[in-house]
Amino acid sequence: MRGALGLLARLFFSTWRIHLRLPDGTVIPARAYPFGRQIFALSERDAFPLAGVIVDKGFTALAALGRDGELASAALEGIGCRVVRGASRREGARALRDMMRGLAGSQTPLAIVVDGPLGPPDEPKPGIFLCARESGRPIVPLGAAARRSVVFGKAWSKVYVPLPFATISVVVGESLRVPAGTGSADFGRLASVLAGRLRRARRDALEWSAEVARRPATAPPVPDPAPGPGRP
Repeated sequence: MRGALGLLARLFFSTWRIHLRLPDGTVIPARAYPFGRQIFALSERDAFPLAGVIVDKGFTALAALGRDGELASAALEGIGCRVVRGASRREGARALRDMMRGLAGSQTPLAIVVDGPLGPPDEPKPGIFLCARESGRPIVPLGAAARRSVVFGKAWSKVYVPLPFATISVVVGESLRVPAGTGSADFGRLASVLAGRLRRARRDALEWSAEVARRPATAPPVPDPAPGPGRP
């Protein structure tokens, strides 16, 4: 089942057209982004489209316990991620320790859903700041939007899944560093800063996606007529 779920995720994600906009305004294909020694922060709402960005990029990802986490782990492993299981309410401290041990000396990226498992939306839990402080990695907020998608309206996060062949706009927000001497008492202030940057990235992605949708489709070039009588 795990292999089949991973293959299904790969096939589904491969139909999407994903572009990233960097903080300086540059737009690049998702495959061209130089993923490295960073912690990518995302809200659960954007988890599905952003999973399409990290295929075969060597990410470490945190997945919840329970049946939903089992399905998420199978899909993430199927797209080339290393998965650490845990949650903020249950065995979260152990999961964070396992994650940081796995990051020691590694140059591969990390992805954390900051507002799980139960929200509120876009409000980061302390774990990401602990990881950033101990690893020295910057936190990079991401926001995403897709015009053609299915929204799970009953979910607390309003998580959504882009439809096949959707165009997805991803905005990379301003990074945030947590200095080595930062105390846990400062995590609340950092959470407020990161929440603002996540919301801004999400808002910018929605505006960009709407702008792309308003653009007229580009007509294919008309070929030159074949040479004939009276034509050079």
